[in-house]
Amino acid sequence: MTRNTAAQYIFLSFLFFAIACSEPEKPVTKKEAAEVAASLVNAFAHRDASRFNELLDVDAFKKRVVNHTGDKLASSIVAGAMKSMKSGEFGLQIVRALGNKGTYELVKQYEKDDHQHLVFRLYDEQLNYHDLELIKKGNQVKIADIFVYVTGENLSNTLAESLRSMTEQEEAVKEVGKKDVRKVQLIKKYINLNDYEKASQVFETLPAVMKEQKLIKIIYIQIASGLGNDKYLAALNKFQQEYPDAPNMYLLMVDAYFLKKDFPAAMRCINHLDSLINKDPFLDYYRALICKESNDDVNKLVYLKRLHQNMPDFGSGTLELINAYVDDKQWDQAVPLTQQYRKSKNADTTTLKMLYLLNPDFKKKMKAADDH
Repeated sequence: MTRNTAAQYIFLSFLFFAIACSEPEKPVTKKEAAEVAASLVNAFAHRDASRFNELLDVDAFKKRVVNHTGDKLASSIVAGAMKSMKSGEFGLQIVRALGNKGTYELVKQYEKDDHQHLVFRLYDEQLNYHDLELIKKGNQVKIADIFVYVTGENLSNTLAESLRSMTEQEEAVKEVGKKDVRKVQLIKKYINLNDYEKASQVFETLPAVMKEQKLIKIIYIQIASGLGNDKYLAALNKFQQEYPDAPNMYLLMVDAYFLKKDFPAAMRCINHLDSLINKDPFLDYYRALICKESNDDVNKLVYLKRLHQNMPDFGSGTLELINAYVDDKQWDQAVPLTQQYRKSKNADTTTLKMLYLLNPDFKKKMKAADDH
């Protein structure tokens, strides 16, 4: 494999990574799957990617990549892609995406085709889900594949399609070099730093063959989300036109409909997404925000109360509920909930001060309760 040809696969290593294992697969018990889930929640809560990366199984993942391509790729190409997947960068990218306040939480555990699955929600202002397919080799539970909701397909399928596409465009791929590989990494760094202008500038210098990759197009949507509503909406609409039947459109188009103020369509997207996941109580937060923008105060309160009941530690949801109670002058609800919220370690005191400033009566009620 030539240096330039090999370089086309390296940039994928910033998106897909795993650890090798060659023992035969065995069934995973519900208890073992639950233990894996707990260990991942704990690891990411401490921003530790090592547990996730050691669970990824490159041997099982490779089988799935080969199955998707129908053995049409040269073994050297697959080997090159698998080699680049061993650095553990995938787990590190999750940590970077979480930032300081993001969460990686278990939504559900289920069984399909005799395999245990774990569905995790990744949230830090932007929403994504990972559905991990578990296998067992020897005494070790491993991750064989991941369905990534923002791409709408299994990781193995996305990698296989990218490899096949770039192989078919062999002449065009010659323009991809190591510097372009580093550019993708730099773009993701700027996104994590919320420096979308610099991310956009670097993106524009990428070769056309890279910009045609589905994953790179999704990266551009992330960039556009920080460049203003017009560019973000244009990027979402273009992606929808290119992939109209993609299952991830429910997730991606929520923001598009929200920006268009087509709130019924935004709500339909959330409900369809919830049906695919079956079910995530967190999505009541999005339902409440949609109701808030459409001035549906009755249903907004219903969703916020249900959200707080199911996820009492979700601070943003609690703040929205406090705001709703204050707007309705339900002091008997707003005051004790605020007192409880202030005790949480991640309480947003700045937002509370603003709420007191905008609502003097609420501030008086809080002071009276605190002095009592």
